Amino acid sequence: MKMPPGLCRLLAWTATLWLLTDHVSTNRDCDVTFSSTTMKMGTFYSPNSPQMYPNNQRCVYKFVGLSSERVKIRFHKFNLQGMSPECKFDYMDIYMQLTSVSEPLLEAPMLGRFCGDDMQKDLPQLIISMNNIIILNFFSDADKGDEGFEGTFEFFDANIYNIGTPVAPGECNFRLESKERTRGFLLSPTYPGTYPDNLECSYEFRGMPGERIKLTFNDFSLFHGSDYCPFDYLLIMDGRAGRNAERIGVFCGKYENVTVFSSRENLYIKFVTRSGRVSFDEYSLDNNADYKFDRRGFNISYEFSTNVIRFDLRGTPEATHVPGSECDVRIRSTGGSSGTFQSPGYPSNFPKDTICRFSLDGEMNAGRLEKVKVKFKDFAISGVLESCLEGHLGVTFEGHRQPNKIDERFCGELWPPELISKDPRLILHFNTTGASKARFLAEYQFLSAQHPNNNDFANTDFAIAGLPIPGQKCSFLFSSEHLPNGVFNSPRHPDNYPPNFECVYIFQLAPGEKLLISFDMFSLSPQNASSNSHSDPHPPKCLNTTDYLQLNERSEHALLDNKYVYVSRFCGSKFPAPLLFDREVEFRFRSMRDSSNRGFKARFEFISRNDIQRSCVHTIHSDGKGGVLKSPRFPLKYESRTYCEWKIIASKPQNKILIQLETFKTEGDVNKDGCKDAVLRVQKGDEMREICGTIEADDLPREAVVSSDDIETIQFLTSSSALGFKGFQLTWTEIHISSGPCYGFKCKQTGYCISAELKCDHLPNCGPGDSSDEICPNKASSQGQKADSVQVVHIVIGTSISVFLAVLLLVCGVYHRKRFRPRDRQSSEAEQVEVRYVAATSGSNTTDRLLTLDKSDASRSSAQTPEKTEIDADHGVKVTVNNTPASENSSGHIGSQDYSNHQNAAPAVAILPTAKENHHHDVPDASQPSTSTHMYHTHPRVVVTPKVQKISIV
Repeated sequence: MKMPPGLCRLLAWTATLWLLTDHVSTNRDCDVTFSSTTMKMGTFYSPNSPQMYPNNQRCVYKFVGLSSERVKIRFHKFNLQGMSPECKFDYMDIYMQLTSVSEPLLEAPMLGRFCGDDMQKDLPQLIISMNNIIILNFFSDADKGDEGFEGTFEFFDANIYNIGTPVAPGECNFRLESKERTRGFLLSPTYPGTYPDNLECSYEFRGMPGERIKLTFNDFSLFHGSDYCPFDYLLIMDGRAGRNAERIGVFCGKYENVTVFSSRENLYIKFVTRSGRVSFDEYSLDNNADYKFDRRGFNISYEFSTNVIRFDLRGTPEATHVPGSECDVRIRSTGGSSGTFQSPGYPSNFPKDTICRFSLDGEMNAGRLEKVKVKFKDFAISGVLESCLEGHLGVTFEGHRQPNKIDERFCGELWPPELISKDPRLILHFNTTGASKARFLAEYQFLSAQHPNNNDFANTDFAIAGLPIPGQKCSFLFSSEHLPNGVFNSPRHPDNYPPNFECVYIFQLAPGEKLLISFDMFSLSPQNASSNSHSDPHPPKCLNTTDYLQLNERSEHALLDNKYVYVSRFCGSKFPAPLLFDREVEFRFRSMRDSSNRGFKARFEFISRNDIQRSCVHTIHSDGKGGVLKSPRFPLKYESRTYCEWKIIASKPQNKILIQLETFKTEGDVNKDGCKDAVLRVQKGDEMREICGTIEADDLPREAVVSSDDIETIQFLTSSSALGFKGFQLTWTEIHISSGPCYGFKCKQTGYCISAELKCDHLPNCGPGDSSDEICPNKASSQGQKADSVQVVHIVIGTSISVFLAVLLLVCGVYHRKRFRPRDRQSSEAEQVEVRYVAATSGSNTTDRLLTLDKSDASRSSAQTPEKTEIDADHGVKVTVNNTPASENSSGHIGSQDYSNHQNAAPAVAILPTAKENHHHDVPDASQPSTSTHMYHTHPRVVVTPKVQKISIV
């Protein structure tokens, strides 16, 4: 059929415009304003929701309330391309401290920039404006999009944030006076929404003389950067600001049902927030990321009252009121001092339904360690001993170690016995909940323990739980018969250990037992500053001139004289890794002269051999190749009290074992605090190299180890308090190191000779920096970026349309070429054109072919005609013209019989391979003249040779 030239030009322009507009995204206006005057609540979406948002978008969502309102926003779906906190691709900026809609956003404080798909960790759960405006600025780049976001908004009355009289300067400074309101609620500026950065708010409480102020934390959630609250905090001062006020405390983190009291009628509170909470350190995004903590602020109820307990401490000069408490008292020793103390209101009145604590603190320093003795002179608390349901006097004997643990309770009319603390602090808990009467009067005395360097050690308390060994100073014995599990520590722990001192700890194991030891605290005085550097991965060894804890193990060859052999020493502040023993061990602690520190605290546990996990204890006899080892349950979390040991033996004595880590993530950090709860030990020479923490992919090759002989030992041990991480996966390879010939595969960089079967096994076998064993010529990568399903559909549709338009353009070209070329005078006027389009599958290397066949009703000659091949170098189109005779069927048309029956005839349509096809057909050179001959008949009717054209798109 014929196609008009005008239609061809129209198709060409259509194809060109479509190709141009297919890759250009229209940046339509998507700014939206939600006003409180039109609706009080509603829903907002990302562009094109619920479908994927388009590329190259910048949308501004404005929420504007009345001057007496606040705006509340909550996201129900949030999925933007990118990763927090960098957000390099698509993101949303949130502004919730604006005072005007026209305020420039470049100068306005921003709550944060958000992206990713984890709403619970990275995106604030609730956002409340500081004033009456919130603006969301959404941006998408030119790359792929994502699901987008969906949220709800609400305008509500801001009166709940009017907590007192505003005080200039600042927008969150208030004064609260009892003459205006005796009780109420103190809210952070955007509670319960996420509070912004760089706030500094103050609250002054002023009561009448004789009043005290009570604060109760109903809800409290501030970002917890560390124990010292370096970022966000609430500071509470007892008194007026700037007038010798005493600090009650600095609060951050999470609190509930905490009560704070002022000692008089004035109280001052300061609320501070900072920026820069998110750091890019190794672990910050896992543990301390900013928005992974629910920063909703605080809700604190307050009350001015005269019904608060008051103390008369004039009779006990060493006693002071504990700031922030209602009736807690602390009595500090002045060096062997003594005195009396009593319950509030003694002897008649007492506080009902309350708890008052009395902390008696003895001295603790390098030269003196005191205990506390309490003797009662009067006592009566309603109730029956044993149950003490109406009230009681609780006693804590180890106030430094376990301040909240009550060891004994007393009530009734019977006086308690004489009480002596186990460490320098004794705590009495005076509880009057439900009591009809409650009083006591007692004497206290601080007892000085003898200095450890004295000769009489029988009366010296070192605060060590083991059985003292008679006749030896500070020597203790531990066994499962006496104590199956517990702790052992440096002398006088948790106080500083004394200088120039030595202690011995001996652990005896029964048959079939193992001993598991892990450290909860370790801080010994270093020899010098460099030996205590956390950043030094290879600190100096513990010398005799520094404090140390030495580990000795009983020798198998010295059972009769009970001698021990040296194993290792620990010093500085790095935690020793967990230890497991199956024979008697001795720990020997030594402090130097004029040296003291907090010391150590370790857990011990006598375990049956069958109780500890030993499912991964194996001896591996190598077959000359290699293998893979994994931590138990990998890639799931390993468990506590896990012990694995692999002993790998090479197939030949002259060979060695290469160990390489593929994945490694355990608790601890070998370069900082040490391998406290989990450790992988790999034998390197005579020592066991310890590895722990998280090792990134680029650093894994540095941990490779080559055995010193034909045997390699690997151990993995976790403590009883291990929480569990992903664990590790490593490979081991038997290697031969020699300059001679290699009968397997020789690694290009390291020169190791490995088994030829290890080549291209998808595992590292040649050592660090050498991947020559994985260079495979016929190996095609199957990895690549996975396109979204929607993008794949777009690509397929676009490709199909482009090919279709190209085919139409080629048909037009053929049509014009045929129309304007010289035509044979004897050509049939009833000439017919048949178009055949053959499209290869998308996965084939065969290009699409367009076949055009001219047919005539006249009879065809049987002579061969020349074959011509034309190549268009500019457009990559190969055109082959072959004039071939065809047999005629009974109806005068081209027949469908097998052309192979005609020896001198070529097929009517010749399919020749293109340049992309890997076939070996002989194609005549277009530059050489054809050797075919033309044969003509002398028949009166001139018959035109049929023309067969084939066009291949390369």
